[in-house]
Amino acid sequence: MPTYEDRLQSLCDQYRTIFGQQAALDPAVPDYQLLSVFAKALDDTAALVLAAYNSRNPAYATGQALNLLLPLYGVSREPGESDAAVRKRMNAAIAAKGIFTFDALSAALCEIPGVFHFLIRTNDGDTAVDGIPAHTLAILVQGGNANRIAEAIWQKKPPGVGTDGTLTRTVTDEKGQEHTVKFSRPGMLTVHYRITLKTYDGFDLSVVQPAIRSALMDLMNNKFEIGQELIVPQLYGLLYQAAGDYAATFAISDIVASGNFGVSRDKVTPAWNQIFTMISSTEAEIIVE
Repeated sequence: MPTYEDRLQSLCDQYRTIFGQQAALDPAVPDYQLLSVFAKALDDTAALVLAAYNSRNPAYATGQALNLLLPLYGVSREPGESDAAVRKRMNAAIAAKGIFTFDALSAALCEIPGVFHFLIRTNDGDTAVDGIPAHTLAILVQGGNANRIAEAIWQKKPPGVGTDGTLTRTVTDEKGQEHTVKFSRPGMLTVHYRITLKTYDGFDLSVVQPAIRSALMDLMNNKFEIGQELIVPQLYGLLYQAAGDYAATFAISDIVASGNFGVSRDKVTPAWNQIFTMISSTEAEIIVE
């Protein structure tokens, strides 16, 4: 679909074709303003056409249009559930119908209560890589019942591919045969922060400190994926945003992250099978200059 700006430019080009290339068209000219009205009307009409088209596609449909498509995938919207949330469940239901695919395995793990993060790595080679044996799946799962995780892995993993990990569970198939399934929990890297602030008029530590600590706890325990790097300088914007209106009352002069990895003001790279965490909000030490 052309943009509003494209439509307006096209109308202006056609206008000049009729009235001459030297015709003045700028926001102060009434004819330009009229062309803008026409362009907006065309853009609104196109938006309606696009919305009607997308309403038949579950990836783009919203509201009632999405509700009408959900039964096709065995899903119904729960009270108060957003379009994004119900679409995520619908996509999981679609993927879960697949057999022996990584998408199906991912969907099955997502459906297990208590699973926060997971990582699936496969070694298709003939030699071990990062400790993963040849022709083997290495699956890391944070949270969730171990027996249910093993059952999901057995049901959805590609046939003939082994599993590797530090946890071992036995799964019985529909014929009564027992199979060994392995997976691992990610290693937890606890991070401590020392944040130094220079304060100005209106600063209130009783407001700023819990806001910063809460933002860091949410980031470290909910937003990081297994193996994801921690880039310390990116935290400045997050912490100012967390402080809200009080962001103007202080300046962050230093952020230091520390833990088993050492001390860093830059980037911290975990092992592929590790994930960052923060045990307590008091792990964020706020120092006022």
